[in-house]
Amino acid sequence: MLDISSWGAFWAAIGAGTFNMDVFDRLVAELPKDKRDFKAHMVQLSQIPVRKIGIELYPLLQASSFGGKQIWHNGEHWSNACFRDYWEPTATSVRRSPANPMQPGPDELQRRLNKLVNGMKGVNCINDDIMSILNSPLPDDAVVYVDPPYKSTTKYGYNFDLNSFVTAFREMSKAPLLVSEGVALTENSVMLTFGGAKGGISGVKKGKHQEWLNYL
Repeated sequence: MLDISSWGAFWAAIGAGTFNMDVFDRLVAELPKDKRDFKAHMVQLSQIPVRKIGIELYPLLQASSFGGKQIWHNGEHWSNACFRDYWEPTATSVRRSPANPMQPGPDELQRRLNKLVNGMKGVNCINDDIMSILNSPLPDDAVVYVDPPYKSTTKYGYNFDLNSFVTAFREMSKAPLLVSEGVALTENSVMLTFGGAKGGISGVKKGKHQEWLNYL
């Protein structure tokens, strides 16, 4: 794996065995009992300098991000840190169940991280710019999958030009290149269909975002 964002730093720590579950478990134990207090708590946590507990804190911040938008940092402070409120249906809401401020919730997030820490040590993740993979030849049996910021969506805080990358990649490799996007990019694109409810937090959204797998 290769990712320049905090996800890359997270997976690099998982692979190296340096992700500290004791720190993460303490952060979970300190979460408010009342879900209505989660947003204020996350805002407070996001003020902690990244260098102190950035890796262990990041999964909690990201799970609480409003709209699932990517949270990143500028080296010292978190950016794009906007968090969910605990939402309850009104008399006119289509959706009739509350929407939790953290998705997945603390218990599920803790369960998943325990599995990753215990089962994914040794995975190779590079916390760097994607263009760095063009510095050396890829294995003959490589398959490259790229999941960039989708067109017309909130950016991740890093510059990425898909067309420039594809051109440079094709100059050095014939390996299969698969790109995830919210639109079809070629005639060889396939729209992916997933389960789950639609409607957004209030239940009024008419459809889901499209997910396309593009062979370039």
